[in-house]
Amino acid sequence: MQSPSQYIIEGLLSVLQAKQMSTGALAKQLGKTKKEIKSILSGNVPLTVDDLSAIGNALNLQDSDLQQFMQVPESPPLSDDQNNVVLADVSEPNDETSWKPNPVDIHSMQVLKLGFALGCNLFFTANTKGLEDSGIPESVLKQYGATLPIRLDADFFHHYKPQYFDDGLEIRLSFDAVYTCFFPWHVFEQITFFVSDDEAPEQSSSSKGPTLRIID
Repeated sequence: MQSPSQYIIEGLLSVLQAKQMSTGALAKQLGKTKKEIKSILSGNVPLTVDDLSAIGNALNLQDSDLQQFMQVPESPPLSDDQNNVVLADVSEPNDETSWKPNPVDIHSMQVLKLGFALGCNLFFTANTKGLEDSGIPESVLKQYGATLPIRLDADFFHHYKPQYFDDGLEIRLSFDAVYTCFFPWHVFEQITFFVSDDEAPEQSSSSKGPTLRIID
């Protein structure tokens, strides 16, 4: 049987996913390291009242929200008349949380979904030949020639607002201003995850390019 704190942690994780907020972004708000937050949300470190209060404030949760995360006590056995009552199941599966890899589906879409779900810093390159009408400034496309390098900081995932469509990815990126950009799936050439818990790795010489950060 799960402990009450485990139900709360599962609820907190579901809110993080819904907000597309990484553990790194949450850690930054709380003044903790990503490793500390991951230890708390994995159950390896006890969830204290102070930590719960801080996390709840960072996620804009109310006391009523936290109460919903608690386990619902088992109901007593129903009478014969009560057994005839059928309750509708109002829960609906979440496409993002229920997603699983599919070998025959679009690989670039699946890799990006996994990276955003894990909260890893991402780096990808895209062929600019398919980006003429992408919403990316023409000056940026000319600057980088045939291959456009993009780095996405996990701390800003909830600002990027990625949307997945059958024909490509829509995402908000910052150049001289914030642009809504569209990347057809066929333009993705390489997608890389950085899996360091606490520090952003040095950018390799082969992946030098713009660091795209959203302007609040």
